[in-house]
Amino acid sequence: MAERNERYSGLFLHAHDTARGDRIINFLCPEGLLPLFIFGGPKSSLRSSAMPFTLAKIEVYRDSRSDFIKLTGVNVLETFPGVQKSFAHMQAATGAAEFVLRTSAFGGDSSEALGMMIELLRQIEGLGEREAEFALYIFLWKTLGPLGLAPDMERCGRCGRAFSERGCMPGRLLKGEQNILCARCAEERRREGFPSSAMIVFDEETRRCLIAIAAQSYARAAAALASSAARGNSIAIIESLAESAAEGPLQTLRLFQ
Repeated sequence: MAERNERYSGLFLHAHDTARGDRIINFLCPEGLLPLFIFGGPKSSLRSSAMPFTLAKIEVYRDSRSDFIKLTGVNVLETFPGVQKSFAHMQAATGAAEFVLRTSAFGGDSSEALGMMIELLRQIEGLGEREAEFALYIFLWKTLGPLGLAPDMERCGRCGRAFSERGCMPGRLLKGEQNILCARCAEERRREGFPSSAMIVFDEETRRCLIAIAAQSYARAAAALASSAARGNSIAIIESLAESAAEGPLQTLRLFQ
């Protein structure tokens, strides 16, 4: 038979309704990202259970001839009420989900993406509204490692010299590029015609800030980012690298601005 029932464990990420009133919800699990169809009106028990940011075991009905996947059962394992604490909390969770979807779950590393989403949703509960404003940027920065897109924080991406070498000071990140340049190489690129307006300052304080937040919990990282004099440059660098990874603007970041 072409049809079969399957079971998965994972996280509901994002839902939208079709013109006919049916719902499609993206489900993130170790096996990948699954687009699930839910039929029925607003009073459907499946709709009320299959809400974004709900961890669950599910049962689906799949027609392998068309790869159509219908959600038939939901067993809720965990909810994350902290997402509802404020607009900033919701934006952080929504932005993280957008990034996971835009990068196809970190380029197919669904288990890593699922683990990082769950970590964010669990830790966001303990964040105040001010800290939650920075949670999305911290999430995006932490994801660049698994994606293989984290820049080298120790040496220039063009000449290869270590920033600790005498005369080799941190310089700039060029928007749309991944490598961080020393001050000398950044100046060379400017002379070659790269506009200064498309260069983000990467000084020693920015470097220390970005290194610190990558290894800290969300609460500590948010506090460190909020209090850093390099906050603006750090956020601009994270945003540039994340949107390069997503191959375009992230709508959730635009709502923060």
